Amino acid sequence: MGSSDPSRAVEAVRRFNRFYARHTGALHERLHKSCFSLTEVRILHELAQQRATTAADLSRNLGLDTGYLSRLINNFQKLGLVVRRKNESDGRAHLLHITPEAKAQVDEIDLHVSAEAATLLKRLTAAEIEQLCTAMADVERLLSPVNVDGETRLRVPRAGDFGWMIERQAHLYTGDRPKLFREARTAKVIARFLSEMQTSTPRIACWVAEQNTATRVGAAILTAESETRARIELLFVEPGARRRGLGERLVAACTNFAHGARYDQVICRLDEPHEDLCALFHRTGFSPVQEDSTGILWQRELQHICVD
Repeated sequence: MGSSDPSRAVEAVRRFNRFYARHTGALHERLHKSCFSLTEVRILHELAQQRATTAADLSRNLGLDTGYLSRLINNFQKLGLVVRRKNESDGRAHLLHITPEAKAQVDEIDLHVSAEAATLLKRLTAAEIEQLCTAMADVERLLSPVNVDGETRLRVPRAGDFGWMIERQAHLYTGDRPKLFREARTAKVIARFLSEMQTSTPRIACWVAEQNTATRVGAAILTAESETRARIELLFVEPGARRRGLGERLVAACTNFAHGARYDQVICRLDEPHEDLCALFHRTGFSPVQEDSTGILWQRELQHICVD
């Protein structure tokens, strides 16, 4: 799907929404043969799990209109499902507490929902379940607000990560050459890296950035350009995870490793003058030392402490 036709993307989102609403039973008046609608169950579930204690919390967490939410809470109070108490630390707000009876009903609904999900997953293989979980995590990450920070860690690569890196490099490429060119070039870098790894060399490394949802959001490889010079290759961060310092963390991992491996310099060649990447290397202590038709070469000198 090309970015030049946004109407196709809009239709794809709407089609998925229709599929998901039908698949989860969101169109039914009552959820899982209970006396509650999906919205009512979500409110009670937030209170039961103590993710919300005020109406403001519920409105923010669930994206509900405050007037609509107020009517639902008032109805819960009449039914004896929710108790509203004055907040001693803030007289303007009230704390909401779910009653034991309502908690028991929510727990029963949870069991039904989990059982239905388990039945659905039985139709899939282990590999398909892994693919589904990754795809759902990607949707959640891409559609979440930019300022929502999930915990991200850098880890060593696992089986499947290098194939993913080749795919993402091709998809994210925005240069003038065909994407197939970028894919082939990335595959050569990966093949060279894996071949060198077979020699058990301690002077090359790779990092994969992973969020706490097990979603991969970036990567970088450090290879040996020469005995004294290390090279950063295939550095990237997924668009939805950018501007959160992850690029700096990947570059820092490369430079720190290079320092420990006794390299004198770290370089990175950019085929094209990407503004964001140039700014990233400026911030992390690199300087442009060469610019020609093949791109821009960024370099950083590594300082070693000599002890007599």
